Amino acid sequence: MKSKPAPAVSAQFSIYAGSKPPGMNHGTFVPPTPPYRSLQGYAIDPSLGTKMETEMVSQVTFHVPWEKLRPGPSGEYLEVVDADPASGCFYEPVDLDEPLLLAQGGLPPSEGTPQFHQQMVYAVASLTIRNFEHALGRRALWRHKPNPARAADDTQFCPRLRIYPHALRESNAYYTPQRIALLFGYFKASDDDAADHLGGSMVFTCLSQDIVAHETTHALLDGMNRDFLNPSNPDVLAFHEAFADIVALFQHFTFPEILRHQIVATRGEIALQESLLSELAGQFGRSIGNRGALRKYVGTPPNPADYLDDSNEEFQEPHNRGGLLVAAVFDAFLRIYRRRTADLLRLATGGSGILQPGAIHPDLAQRLADEAAKAAGHVLTMCVRAIDYCPPMDITFGEFLRAVITADVDMVNDDDLHYRVAFIQAFRERGIYPRDVRTLSVESLRWSGPHNGDHASGALNLLLNELREEASEALYVECREALFDLQVKMRRRLHGLLERHFKEAPEGRGDAVYLGLDPDNRSFEVRTARIAFRTDPDGGMVPQLILGLYQHREELVVPEVTPEGDEPAESFRFEGGSTVIVNLRNMADRREESRGGIRYCVRKRFGNTVRMERQRRFAGSDSPGLRNTYFGRKLGSDAEPIAAMHRCC
Repeated sequence: MKSKPAPAVSAQFSIYAGSKPPGMNHGTFVPPTPPYRSLQGYAIDPSLGTKMETEMVSQVTFHVPWEKLRPGPSGEYLEVVDADPASGCFYEPVDLDEPLLLAQGGLPPSEGTPQFHQQMVYAVASLTIRNFEHALGRRALWRHKPNPARAADDTQFCPRLRIYPHALRESNAYYTPQRIALLFGYFKASDDDAADHLGGSMVFTCLSQDIVAHETTHALLDGMNRDFLNPSNPDVLAFHEAFADIVALFQHFTFPEILRHQIVATRGEIALQESLLSELAGQFGRSIGNRGALRKYVGTPPNPADYLDDSNEEFQEPHNRGGLLVAAVFDAFLRIYRRRTADLLRLATGGSGILQPGAIHPDLAQRLADEAAKAAGHVLTMCVRAIDYCPPMDITFGEFLRAVITADVDMVNDDDLHYRVAFIQAFRERGIYPRDVRTLSVESLRWSGPHNGDHASGALNLLLNELREEASEALYVECREALFDLQVKMRRRLHGLLERHFKEAPEGRGDAVYLGLDPDNRSFEVRTARIAFRTDPDGGMVPQLILGLYQHREELVVPEVTPEGDEPAESFRFEGGSTVIVNLRNMADRREESRGGIRYCVRKRFGNTVRMERQRRFAGSDSPGLRNTYFGRKLGSDAEPIAAMHRCC
């Protein structure tokens, strides 16, 4: 009998079983690197799982950037160290690269499993870092490692932020700049409001997504500008707290599960008091006896007098003062969200814009959630990107508004949904605006630059052109330590170039004043030199060089007073300098209209006597909640400012 021919498909695959055909390479198969790692976690905190109305959205899946991890987990940015000094324990570190854990998206949420606590802090911190890097257009770096032999040395690279999930047995969590670490506490819940939580139960701050994101933001902000922890005016520490809350608040909107649930529960009105999207640290606040979340940012009408009244001690405390800033940003977001969704509501209501009683349609809920997520992402990006446009020290809330507006003008030409106007209106209604502008228009709030005649000499622009080679290297640097070393190299080179320029060039003295420096004070620092590659809405790349120049001098708290005996006169450090934003594309452009590459120079001038007197009054103040509470009478002490602030809240 004649045998049947083999199926055609077998013939096609038979070539791989035999010898190597001509032109075909039998290399080892290497699977592609996953784009992200999936990890399970709590949506906001464990308390959502104890209520029928929120149990179905109490858990979410975090999608964090993929990286090879060591047990801890420990990766490129983070190292979780689970020592528990109060209990005398060192918990076994979780290995998230274990195949069984990889297959199920990590450990399932559990309040009683230390290894899940380690997973939770790693996941939330990684998500926060990713959001920062997306907005900034560069990789995140932590504060420099301290050098015991030289206190002023800021050239030691710190590879990882350490996270201690069980560091304290108290109702506190904080970032410590001395140790470059996050310390999370745990404590027994209050017996108050027993219907809301179990009195005496253990509450872990490391399981609150809000608290972890808040503390990670403190660390990221300190890595960008360590002078934002120097309380030279009432806004500085309040800004640190407010900015950390802003990031934590808007990360709520990155989780579709909780966002859609809250859209349905509030019928699209996410500004309602009962909305989980507008509050922070719900379980923590109730467990310490607050009868509600630790902080909530809707429901309180704006009162401009709170911010403007320097004698109001309640609003000198960093959390209360910072709450005004967070409320302003959240109000701006709500205005933007309502504008983005107005057409959807008109379509759903036959043109009235008023929803009928009852549950909203699932399709409408999904579209509203999509618009809320998009608006929240835009607002978060605007706020994070604005940090690069802030002055390098002595920041005020009004200057942050100017930074938000300027950064957005730089990246988005067509503001068709009027995001910038929403920010201006929300800030103005709370009395938050700079006192040195004539009007509160977008053009007036935008920092000065070549567009309005504020420019440096051609010699200074040519000097900055010397950094083009180092700046181009940043495109190809893969290792964060190499990037840090490149920045140190740029800082040293620029310092030498500026030092010679100020001393020898005819334009040197004028350029020093332009850069916010005292030309009679030869000592200055180049604190930062960073390269950012941002992406505009049209997909184009915008390369920028961001420089931070710093100078200080000692001033007497009470001038012209001779101290008695050997006691030295009390003094404070008066600081000046500038943030310089350079457009790398037209660095060498000598056309008159471009004025070279310097786009903005955000200055804190030494000649500003009003600022000096305000800082002198603040330095001599004994009011509670001010700098003395957190740093003592002298700047640069070993006190932990964020630990003290969080303990007082």
